[in-house]
Amino acid sequence: MRKWYAAAMAALGLAVLLAVPTAADAGRGDTARGCERNFDAAVADFDAVFLARDLPKVMAYYHDEAVQIGSNGAYRKDKAAIQTNFTGLFTYDFTATFPEVKKVVDGCRGATLVVDFTLSIASLNFKQHFYNALTFVRERGQWKIILDVSSPLPIV
Repeated sequence: MRKWYAAAMAALGLAVLLAVPTAADAGRGDTARGCERNFDAAVADFDAVFLARDLPKVMAYYHDEAVQIGSNGAYRKDKAAIQTNFTGLFTYDFTATFPEVKKVVDGCRGATLVVDFTLSIASLNFKQHFYNALTFVRERGQWKIILDVSSPLPIV
């Protein structure tokens, strides 16, 4: 009887250890709430490096298998094509705003972010307004954009 009880307690202890995140996991953000905070921090950093026109840091947020569809319908089939797009844009002095419209974080696996994006390039008398929907996956603790789709909106 004692052996059975000891075995049952050991199994219960192991089950609890496997089911409950450790303090180290919580510190890394491996809980749903922690992953959402981590996602929000990643988005804030992505926004900052985009506005700073820091191409290497912007591209570090894109998954190796990422695709992008521009507001004009341009299909960029891989990370290299996305980088070429940003390389051209970053040669201009632009302003951009992108307030959040909708955010859905699926635990620690993935997330979707929709922003109301306005881009202006004064030197070209250019202004573009679009919804930008970004789908993220979490890979090795890092949030990566796998799909970047823009839909045009009227200029405001």
